[in-house]
Amino acid sequence: MKRKRNYSAVDVEQFELKTILPLVPVGCIVAIDVAKTKFVAAVATTTGEVLKLVKFEHPRQTPLFLRQVNELREAGREPVVVMESTGTYGDAIRYQLHRLGAPVHMMPPKHTHDFAEVLDGVPSMHDPKAAVVLAKLQAIKPARAWKPVSEERANLRAWLDQRNPVVRTLGLYHGHLEAMLARHWPEFGTLIDVHHQRSWFALLKTLPGPEAVSAAREAATETLHNASRGHFGREHIQKIVDSASRTMGVPMTSGEKEKLRTLAEQIETLTRRIDVVDSTLAELVEADDVLSRLATVVGPACTAAIASLIGSPLDFTSAPALEKAMGLNLKEHSSGNSMGRMSITKRGPPLVRHMLFLAALRFVKDDPVAVAWYRARKGYKAGLKLKSIVAVMRKLARAVWHVARGEAFDAAKLFDTRRLELTTSTPTRAKILAKPFTSATQKTAARSTQEPCERGAAIA
Repeated sequence: MKRKRNYSAVDVEQFELKTILPLVPVGCIVAIDVAKTKFVAAVATTTGEVLKLVKFEHPRQTPLFLRQVNELREAGREPVVVMESTGTYGDAIRYQLHRLGAPVHMMPPKHTHDFAEVLDGVPSMHDPKAAVVLAKLQAIKPARAWKPVSEERANLRAWLDQRNPVVRTLGLYHGHLEAMLARHWPEFGTLIDVHHQRSWFALLKTLPGPEAVSAAREAATETLHNASRGHFGREHIQKIVDSASRTMGVPMTSGEKEKLRTLAEQIETLTRRIDVVDSTLAELVEADDVLSRLATVVGPACTAAIASLIGSPLDFTSAPALEKAMGLNLKEHSSGNSMGRMSITKRGPPLVRHMLFLAALRFVKDDPVAVAWYRARKGYKAGLKLKSIVAVMRKLARAVWHVARGEAFDAAKLFDTRRLELTTSTPTRAKILAKPFTSATQKTAARSTQEPCERGAAIA
């Protein structure tokens, strides 16, 4: 009967390095399974044969483990460290290993997940086994080498991380606001777009609810006029104020009025915060020659997501490689006479696909070539518009790779225009956005390319 695989690990303080040095005459693999505090490392030969499993508590015992890795280097064993590319718990030890001069490789989590049952016939996974799996995989197919993140990329990531929770919170508050307006003032939403316009901030902060507006008509009229900076005509303002006295909504209690006022204040604060973050992202993108070119295609926020979460498009050898890193390459599950439906793999950071999806929506709205191609798709005609948008996303991903290398963006190069009904006199979005992304155009470009629902509102 086949023996079960032994995954027992020894504490790093009881581990004697000299006991395994004769077994690794040339080089070795050090595979580290990362957790919050309990790490497990597998020391293996270059062929993937695990010699010892070592456990240590991070960060208390990490210096001792690093000394042992350094002793392997000084003994001429040249350890290659391999870790999973997940989370941030491994960032500190990865940085320290890099400082020691030990090359660090990052293994995709999908590889370790798929190899778990191949290793010992059991699909379960635990820390010691994960370390063994990493060592075996590194011997079979070495993972990509890790490089420290540049300061510019770290800054982009930091500002992007600030943006995302604000956007999610803003969406939550907008949901509460729409629910309240539907109950107490349903006419309001037909006269003012609370997602795209901002003049209602001042109105609902000072006069929360239709009863308050109806009781102070002159003040409400003046507030809307000043807040909209003249964009709302007197006739439109009058309709808003009149709707307050004729509303079909449920009368508001004092608590509901306070809730509505607070919602208006919170939405205004979050919207202003997103403006600050977007402006900073646009400045950081503009400062880089490559990223500034990408911003003319997909916008500063999407460019920041690509650069900070995936890396520079210049780091990829081909456009399909960048498309694959975004999780937009196609996969198929077919068997015998059954032909499976093609779908994207969805690997890589979901935020990049989310931002690119919004960029594709703007693209098919603004560019005549993209609009014509999008509407000519079978998926669009069959009511499967999302499928057509994903196809546009894949084309934009490949366009990003070429634009990063200095090529001018031209939508006509992305689509087969021979069967599309186009007029040569119609200017494309590419020609409009092909101008350099200078400081004079920075604010305009940042606003025009941000998604309305996440930016909060327009100026009106």
